[in-house]
Amino acid sequence: MKKLLASLMALSMVFAVTGCSESSDSSSESKAEAKTTTTTTAAPAVESKADTTTTTAAPEESVADTTTSADDTTSTGDEAKGTYENDVYTSDLYSFKIDSKKWAMQESAGVDVMFTYADAGDDAELESASINVISMSNDLLNGLTASDYADQIKQTYNSMDGYTVTNDKEDKFAGNDAYIVDVTGEIGSQKVLLNQIITSDNGNLVVITYGASENAYSKLSDEFKTVLDSFELK
Repeated sequence: MKKLLASLMALSMVFAVTGCSESSDSSSESKAEAKTTTTTTAAPAVESKADTTTTTAAPEESVADTTTSADDTTSTGDEAKGTYENDVYTSDLYSFKIDSKKWAMQESAGVDVMFTYADAGDDAELESASINVISMSNDLLNGLTASDYADQIKQTYNSMDGYTVTNDKEDKFAGNDAYIVDVTGEIGSQKVLLNQIITSDNGNLVVITYGASENAYSKLSDEFKTVLDSFELK
């Protein structure tokens, strides 16, 4: 179970930020190029084969730049892939609505699905926004609960340089009990705000991660709420 928890945490902590690492003098780059560049920061909790100690790499050591588009099919093969039709993403465990005119679906290894904000116009900061979801079925969890995950994720974030848990609480999400974890962090020189919703339904675990650079976050709070309000667990 410890190994599963470590792997799950590494996947759910993936946070895509497009444009955050770009300097202000990079405005000559075309928007088409900017919108296909995803900087993925993962906090890869890994379990040693020699013992059961879980360690977490510092963000600075795990930042990797990749180019993705909606047509990319890069995948570990472990994700609960769903379908995206008529602005509704549907998997075996959940569904939600997300406007394809505003959000672009990105295939990203380790998550069920990731969307980045595509309706930025002239505001490049908005391109930092993303939403990703991972899930695990009850058959694979072996007793791992949403509470187990929430407790460990708080400890892990607080142990990482540059990351701080600013709020955590129990709440309701999509009609189910949920744990909400709010985090601030830094990617390069950019401050980011990151939120995780951890919930379960009939033992199935769903983790929703969303956020953006600090300035963009406030501008997109209504957009995030619209997507989150549409979630349904099966």
